[in-house]
Amino acid sequence: MTAVRREQATDRTAVGPRRLSQKYLGADPPAEPEEVLRLVVRVRPHKITGFSV
Repeated sequence: MTAVRREQATDRTAVGPRRLSQKYLGADPPAEPEEVLRLVVRVRPHKITGFSV
């Protein structure tokens, strides 16, 4: 049994890198080859048992 759930999806539009590049560099990132596949994985815990600051 795993302690986390995950969601996995491809990012065909490369929105994440484009957003970061615009925010920090003020320009679009360089073009990537067609064979590059970006994967977005979101990890969420099923249960959190403790929290400490």
